[in-house]
Amino acid sequence: MKTSCFEPRKPFFISSHKYDLGTFIGLWHRHDDNHFLLKVYEMDEEEFPDYYTHHLNYALENNLASEEDFFRYVWQIVEDGIKHYKAQDPFSRNHALYRNNIEKLQQFQNHLTGIDQWDARPAHIVIAEKDELIQNQKMEIGKLQARLAELNEYEVLKKISIEDNALPTLVDLLKQMSHLRLPSGRKLLACDKKSLYSKMISKYFSHDGRDIPLETSRNYFP
Repeated sequence: MKTSCFEPRKPFFISSHKYDLGTFIGLWHRHDDNHFLLKVYEMDEEEFPDYYTHHLNYALENNLASEEDFFRYVWQIVEDGIKHYKAQDPFSRNHALYRNNIEKLQQFQNHLTGIDQWDARPAHIVIAEKDELIQNQKMEIGKLQARLAELNEYEVLKKISIEDNALPTLVDLLKQMSHLRLPSGRKLLACDKKSLYSKMISKYFSHDGRDIPLETSRNYFP
């Protein structure tokens, strides 16, 4: 990879792209990293993707770097910038500016983290993230296993068998029960969804020794 992968501003050219690096007289030799960071300090977080992509496309089109190498190059520049400001005197009159710059660079690092498809960041960061992911997945698996065990408590080993083609009779009984009312006037069975009856039939009953497809039971409760 060459020294700079960033698109420079053309010297004495008024209509340069806002993301091009450098001053009116061009880009200072080997100061591309500083110019890149200066842009970051000035822009809103929403512009980070476009800013990064602008210079990535320049690097790719001019065979200056692969996409992964470009990512590593930018990450290192941002990381060096953060380390620089953190090493400054905390009692300096510019301390507030340093803190703002650190915050902006960390926001940019968050953007880089989201597009790191190669695990190209420092190994300790990637490993820590994977460890956290593994722990979260273990917790989620534990919750799912507990939930599955709870649901299995309600599973039936053998369904109730409806004999002599009497499935319509069961359906008629359920429909009658759904309309029964208590002395208070309220329904005996408070159920707003007829689909629950069809699911109950398919789950807990068999018809002449065969399972009842859900689509079949649904036909009885249009």
